[in-house]
Amino acid sequence: MDEEKRNDDEAVGYRRPPKASQFKRGQSGNPGGRPRKTPGRQSIAARVLGQMRRLSGQPKGSRVRYTTLEVIVMTLKQLTATGHAAASALYMRFVERHGTSQAPDQKSGYVVIPQRLTREEWEARYMPKDDPPGQPDADD
Repeated sequence: MDEEKRNDDEAVGYRRPPKASQFKRGQSGNPGGRPRKTPGRQSIAARVLGQMRRLSGQPKGSRVRYTTLEVIVMTLKQLTATGHAAASALYMRFVERHGTSQAPDQKSGYVVIPQRLTREEWEARYMPKDDPPGQPDADD
């Protein structure tokens, strides 16, 4: 019977791999492990655009470190202001996609002054002449 048991231990077949090819105790089946995933474009862009950069020529006490993305946007804005057409198109696409820093609830406007006025002339033309309704007069 011992001989039959030995033959069963050495038998090779379905769910019985040969002893020589089985993993040894304590040995991993994949010692090298799974290979690392190659970084995608988004992760590379996030890493590069998030790196801090120093700007030379800044006055003392001012912020001298910016992210690469901030430097790119500031450069695009400066080139747009100088009239560079391609930079203007890129900057406008960026603003359309990401918006401006101005809060949407914040109202903005312009004051157009057609001529230069003295303080007395300005007050005479544009200051309210009557007290608001419901306010008692100061004379009473």
